[in-house]
Amino acid sequence: MTTARRVLLAVLGIVVTMAAVGEHLSRRMAERRYHQAIEARQQLERQISGILSSHQRVMGDLAAERKRSQELSKAVAEKNAELESAIGRLAEETRTIRELQQRLRTQEQQMAQLQGELSGALHGIEAASTATPSAAVELERIMVSSDIASALQGRVISVHPEWDFVVIDLGWDAVKIGDTVTIVRNDELLAKAKVERVQEGICAAAVLPEWDAGKVQVNDRVQLL
Repeated sequence: MTTARRVLLAVLGIVVTMAAVGEHLSRRMAERRYHQAIEARQQLERQISGILSSHQRVMGDLAAERKRSQELSKAVAEKNAELESAIGRLAEETRTIRELQQRLRTQEQQMAQLQGELSGALHGIEAASTATPSAAVELERIMVSSDIASALQGRVISVHPEWDFVVIDLGWDAVKIGDTVTIVRNDELLAKAKVERVQEGICAAAVLPEWDAGKVQVNDRVQLL
């Protein structure tokens, strides 16, 4: 074999070897890039999975917060409704209190007026006890007649049904505070009353709750129980 042929064969061998080496290197590089791509894809999938899990947790938290917000809004609305109702009741009660206070003031004025009238009547009776014979005759017109008058009997001389009390011509010589009297007309029992104030020749008695003061009239007969 000539030298030139040997050189050519050597060169061809080198070329083939280099080609094989290059192909091997290329294949290894391709395999490495493939594995790197697979690893990158897996890593990306893990990241995506983590992101999806976080997203689901966030959505769950958001739904829970939205539900809680709705419940709080409902509770606030209910409390506001209760507050408005309470304010309405308070306003109504305030109006009622004012009306009752006004009625109380009116009743106090009426009571003061009646107390004045009663005091005047009591003083009138006291004055009549020392009056002249002619005045005594006038007083006798509203007093009990002599045939039934005694320490235990008398007559109604004033009636105040709005306050459930009567004025009777019996004084401290016949009754005392706390005594109970009956009021009759034509032998019919009209009411029972409890003596609350006594002066000479006259007393004031409150009609007991179970009786109607509206049935009592001036000159109805009174008897001590």
